[in-house]
Amino acid sequence: MERLHVANFEQVASTEKNVFVIKFSSPTCGPCHSMAPIVEEFDKNNPRIKVYEVDTMESPEIAAHFGVRGVPHISFCENREVIYNITGLTPLKTLQFVADNINDTYLRTYGHFKRPETKKTWWYEISLTVVISLLAFMIFFYRA
Repeated sequence: MERLHVANFEQVASTEKNVFVIKFSSPTCGPCHSMAPIVEEFDKNNPRIKVYEVDTMESPEIAAHFGVRGVPHISFCENREVIYNITGLTPLKTLQFVADNINDTYLRTYGHFKRPETKKTWWYEISLTVVISLLAFMIFFYRA
C-alpha cells in the first residue's frame, strides 16, 4: 500500500487511469487498526486494483477534498472520480463485492447497488382488512 500525501496526491490522481482504492485512516482510530489487515488482504487478492492509504491527521486536506467525515473510510475511484464510498468497519466480502461489480451500470448511474426486488406477500393486507372489518362489524352490532 502506497501512502498518499499532499505532495504526491496530484501526481497519483493524474496518472491513475484504472480503478484504485483510497483508504482513509488515523493512527488514533481503533476501528482503523482492525480494518488494516482486511485492506491488506484485499490488496493481496486484487493485484489489478491499486490501494493507497491516507493518514487523515497528516493530510487533512485530502480527507476534506473527499468529504471524509469518519474513519475508516474507503473510496473506490477511477479517472479522478469517486465511484463508491464505504465508511466504518467493512468485511472483506463487501470490499470484494464492490471490486467485482465496480463496472455495474446501475452503480455507475446511481452511485449505489440495485437492491433485489422482494416478493410481495398479501398476508399483511388481508389480515389488516379482516381485523378492521371485524371491528366495524362489532361496533355496528353493539349499537343496535
